Amino acid sequence: MYEHFELYNPFITVDLIVWSLFAGIVIASLLAVYNKRLIGGLVKTLLSEECFSPEKAKTIVELGYGTDWIIKNALRTDNALRRLVMRIDEEKEPEAGAETAADKPTAKKPEFRKHDNIDFLTARFYIPEELKYRAEVRYASRGTDFFTLIIGVVICAAAAFAAVIVIPDLIQLIDNFLGTL
Repeated sequence: MYEHFELYNPFITVDLIVWSLFAGIVIASLLAVYNKRLIGGLVKTLLSEECFSPEKAKTIVELGYGTDWIIKNALRTDNALRRLVMRIDEEKEPEAGAETAADKPTAKKPEFRKHDNIDFLTARFYIPEELKYRAEVRYASRGTDFFTLIIGVVICAAAAFAAVIVIPDLIQLIDNFLGTL
C-alpha cells in the first residue's frame, strides 16, 4: 500500500489502533464514574456522619449500605478504599469487671489479601482523622457524572471517526513526500 513505509504486521491497522484507544478511554471513564459515584458514596457518608475514630465508627447497615453488594465487595478487596477506610471488628460483649485489652474492639489495619471475609453486621468502619483530607480529595465528585461521561464518549467517538478517516490520508501524504526525495 505504501511504497516507502514497511509495515511488518498486516493485522495491525490504523482502525484497530484508533478503536482500541477509544475503547480504553471509554473503559477508563466508566471506572472513574464507578469509583467517584458508587464507591465514593460510602466515603462521603462516612465523612458526613463524622466517623473519624473507632468510637464513632458505624456498620454498613447504619450507614445505609446494608444490601449494597458493590460496596461490600469494595470493602473486602485490596483497593484504594481499603487504605482509607479502617475496620473495627466487634468482639463479644465482655463480662462486667473482666474487660481486658484482648476483649476490647480493636481497629484493624487493612490486611491486603485478595478477598477478606467480613461480617458486615458487626464490622464497623471509619476514616481516621489523618486520612480525612485524602478521602475528601480522592472521592470528590466534581466533574465525574453520567452526563459528563456521555459527552466525553460522544466527543471521543467523533475524534475516533475523524482519525480513522484522516490518518490513512496523512500516512499516504508522508509516503508521497518521501517518494519525491
